[in-house]
Amino acid sequence: MAKVIMTENKKLLLTIIPSLHGGGAEKFTADISHGLSQKFDHHLITYNKKENYSYKGQLTHLYTPESENILKKIIRQFQIQKAIRSFKRKLNPQASVSHMLMANLHNILSKGNDYTICVLHGEWSVTSGNKTLDFFVGKIYKKADLIVSVSHHIKKMFDKKYGFNLPHFVIHNAIDVAAVKLAAQEKAPFNLPEKYIVYVAGFRPVKNHLLLLKQLENYLKNNDVHLVLVGDGELRPEIETTIESLYLKNKVHLLGNITNPHPVVKRALLSLLVSSSESFSLVLVEAMALGVPVIATDCGGPREILMENKMNEASLPLKTSYGTLIETPEKWSENSLIAEISEIVSNEALRSEFSKNGIERASHFDISKAVELYVELIETHQLSNGE
Repeated sequence: MAKVIMTENKKLLLTIIPSLHGGGAEKFTADISHGLSQKFDHHLITYNKKENYSYKGQLTHLYTPESENILKKIIRQFQIQKAIRSFKRKLNPQASVSHMLMANLHNILSKGNDYTICVLHGEWSVTSGNKTLDFFVGKIYKKADLIVSVSHHIKKMFDKKYGFNLPHFVIHNAIDVAAVKLAAQEKAPFNLPEKYIVYVAGFRPVKNHLLLLKQLENYLKNNDVHLVLVGDGELRPEIETTIESLYLKNKVHLLGNITNPHPVVKRALLSLLVSSSESFSLVLVEAMALGVPVIATDCGGPREILMENKMNEASLPLKTSYGTLIETPEKWSENSLIAEISEIVSNEALRSEFSKNGIERASHFDISKAVELYVELIETHQLSNGE
C-alpha cells in the first residue's frame, strides 16, 4: 500500500473504483478527479488494472492477485474489502465516493465514519443479473448514505427495482470538452475514405453491429459513403464474417481500439449510436462536441442528451435541435435507418444546423459542470451531516 500523504485544511475525499483504465465510467472518474482535487484532499483506490487515464490525487492500487478460480475470486473480494476498510480507518475520510457495482458494495461494507456516496454508471451498477445475488445487493445498497445516477434512466431503473427511501440524485456523466477538441486536432492514424459515417462502440451484442451491417448493406453498395467502425471485442470474428458475406469489405473499415478516436470522429459525415441500452453515452456527447451530426437509438441515456424535456412522449424517428432519435434495432423496418442517414448525408444545411446546435448542447455536459455538482452535493449532504 502506498504511503499516505495528508493535505492540511482540506476535507478528505476518497474515491473507489476498480480501475482507471477501460470504459466510460473509468474515464469520467479520472476526468472529474482533477476538479475534485482542487477542492478536497483527494485520494483514490483501485484494485484491478493499473491506471492509464490522466487523474489527479493520491492513488493507492491494492495489489490483490486475480484468478479464474471461483473460490479464489470470492476470497479476493473479501481481501479487497478488508484492505479498503483498513485504508479508511487510517485516513478517516469525511466522504467516500465509489463508482460501479463492486466498488459501491465495497464502499458500503467498509463504512466507518465516512459518508458513503455510490455512483450508478449503468445497468450493471444496479444489478448483478442474478436474482439471488440481487437480494443481497439490495440489502447492501440500502445502507448507503446517498446514491447518484448518471442519468434519469438509471435512477428510474434503480428506484423501481429497490424502492429505497434514500437521497438519490442525477448528475449526468460528462466529458472534458476542451480536451476532446484538442485531441481531435491530431492526425488520424489511418488512411480514411473521403466520405464516411462512424460508429464507436465495443463489439458486443448490445451494440448491434450485425444488425447495423445488414441494415446498411444496400445503402453502402449504392452510395459513395463508407462505414468506419472503431472498437473491438468478442463479436469481431462474426462481424468480419458478416462483412465478407455481404461483400462489404471495401466499404466497411475496422479500426480496432484506438487511444484517440477523436480525429476519426471529427472527419465523419455523421456519428451513429445504435445500442439497445445505454445508461448515458459519452461517445454521443463527444461527437456533438466535435460538431458531428448524430443519430442515436432511444435506448435510455441518449433521450436525455437529445431531448431537453426527456419525459415527453416521442414519436420516432424524432429530429430534435441536436440530432435524430430513432427506434432501437429490434424495431427497425427495412429502411428506417437508411432514410435518416440519407437525409443528413445529402443535406448540408441540416448537417450544419445539427453541428452548431450539437456543439452548444455538448457544453451542458462539460466536466466542469459535473465537478460543481459533485462538490455541492458532497458539501451540502456530508458536511451538513458531519459537522
